[in-house]
Amino acid sequence: MMDESYQVRAQLDDGAVSRYADAMRSGQEFPPISIARVGGAVVIVDGFHRVTAARKIRRETITAVLVERDEAELQWLAAEANLKHGVPLKRGEGRKLLTAYVRAGRHRNGTRRVKSSRDIAKDLHGLASHSIILRWMKADFPEVARRMTERRVKNTGVGDDGIPRVDLEEKRQGAALVAIDHLIAHSRGIIDPERRGIVLAKLRAALEEVEGAGEWEPMAATAADDGF
Repeated sequence: MMDESYQVRAQLDDGAVSRYADAMRSGQEFPPISIARVGGAVVIVDGFHRVTAARKIRRETITAVLVERDEAELQWLAAEANLKHGVPLKRGEGRKLLTAYVRAGRHRNGTRRVKSSRDIAKDLHGLASHSIILRWMKADFPEVARRMTERRVKNTGVGDDGIPRVDLEEKRQGAALVAIDHLIAHSRGIIDPERRGIVLAKLRAALEEVEGAGEWEPMAATAADDGF
């Protein structure tokens, strides 16, 4: 069965069908088509042009390979086959290709981390630019687009609009580290034990407050942390 949900093309290429039909009449061998069982029905995953050409010359049989995947993966398998061989896809068919790509979970890097729009454009063999990929994502998969934008800001500090983003938390961290450096420098000049004790008491109270303010991860001390 030729289920259109497994076809990313807007329509079949009549010229390709005629070429395939002529080649089949002359005895040329073609790669097997791919089929799958979905809900009890046998559907074509890859080979729409070949099957149409075989029907055109009234050929009753065609070699096929049975694949077993879930439905979302089958849709991407069909789309990916069109990228790798056969009749080249048209740029206007890229959006449907992206839909199959996302539904099959290919927009993630193995885990839940979302790929960049540039990486996705490469996966789709440049059928659409990274800016068009992001625009389609915003329209069709807004949550994925949001994660892509967040990832870009985190990695580059630049938003999708090209405007640098200010990381306030990073600024506060920097200010805190500078203050600690000043503390160490000034404390080395305090010789009186009582005065050093006052500074240490204040420092310990501050340390307890910072540790209790939220979760934190132990970090290795740097060479500058050799203390008073």
